[in-house]
Amino acid sequence: MKAWILNIGDEVLRGRIENKNAAFLGRELTKLGILPVKCAVVGDDPEMIGKILEAFRKDDSEILITTGGLGPTHDDITKEAVFGFLGLETELRKEHMGKLEAHFGGSFPDTNLRQLYFPKEALLLENKLGTAPGAIVEQGGKTYIFLVGPFREMEAMFRAQVLPFLRKLSGEDEFVNEFIAMGKGESEFEEYLGGLYRSHPEVNFASYPEEGQIRFVLRSKDARAHREALSEFRELMRDYIISEEGESIEGAVVALLKAGGLRVSVAESCTGGMLASMLVNVPGASAVFEEGFVTYSDGAKMKYLGVREGTLAEYGAVSEAIVLEMIAGLRRLNGAEVRIAVSGIAGPGGGTPEKPVGLVHYAIGIEDDAFSEAKTFKGNREQIRRKTCLWVLYRLHSLLKERLGSKT
Repeated sequence: MKAWILNIGDEVLRGRIENKNAAFLGRELTKLGILPVKCAVVGDDPEMIGKILEAFRKDDSEILITTGGLGPTHDDITKEAVFGFLGLETELRKEHMGKLEAHFGGSFPDTNLRQLYFPKEALLLENKLGTAPGAIVEQGGKTYIFLVGPFREMEAMFRAQVLPFLRKLSGEDEFVNEFIAMGKGESEFEEYLGGLYRSHPEVNFASYPEEGQIRFVLRSKDARAHREALSEFRELMRDYIISEEGESIEGAVVALLKAGGLRVSVAESCTGGMLASMLVNVPGASAVFEEGFVTYSDGAKMKYLGVREGTLAEYGAVSEAIVLEMIAGLRRLNGAEVRIAVSGIAGPGGGTPEKPVGLVHYAIGIEDDAFSEAKTFKGNREQIRRKTCLWVLYRLHSLLKERLGSKT
């Protein structure tokens, strides 16, 4: 089967909102064995939406997925444009009134009623994170799927309701596994796995680089070939696989900390709290996260972590000696078994030939053991900070796997 993706909204077209929806839908459709053949972005313009719909109707693709334009305001015109094109009349779908009342805790603005107008032929999709439902309409051998624009709401709606629908619709008997891997770049993994790819021509191996990590998808219609390739892939990638369920590196780290009954504290300089934020964004992190310090200045490092003035004078704030003293300070402050410290030069200024922009020193302490490393990351200030956090979490993940494995 083939699909089109249509992202609707002036804010997306003009770059005020990053278009995460297109990347997510393209990836998820591919995993289902549904081929995305066209992706378009248009503003809140009925005429432009109509042109896309007319082209889709003439195409041999079977599925059109739209995102955006289902909200309560005057510029949310997706339903009017699409249902008008399809010749379908809308009516108030009162069966979803209770969802709005529950969301607002009783009464709600009349403008939100606009979100409940759909044709009687439409299968409504519940929005568990917002107020606007989505819908599925089948007409003329084609399937139209209408999703909300905000990414988190769209993602939840797709995974819970659209994914099962599309699995039944496609009827494809295909075996698919997905992995998140870290530790090498895409080209390095390509060389490393080249022999595996060549020895299993019946299996499709796809890799998708995502900042600091690689998503691998293995798919095949041959059960035996898929099973054999999967076994070999897991063995080759045992040191690099973070997750087989699409879990983030921070989620995987929190899971390992829970499994080991360990708590973690962090002391950050150049990352400015980003590392702590990534960890506490994981549901259930309160069971393992002890304390976090943003010690950006030299004075803060000395005041809160006990870093020595002489060490700063001799080695500078961005050094192995300093991050080791930072984790030692954390150990004195609390009883967390795992301690992380980061100090670096995020730029764009501040670098020298000896210590260029992108240089980061970090240290990880696990009970009585300490590990430290220096890395140099490329990119702008935000990229350097995020790459630092991802790499530090990857190294912690590796150390925890090794440590917990040795105890079993």
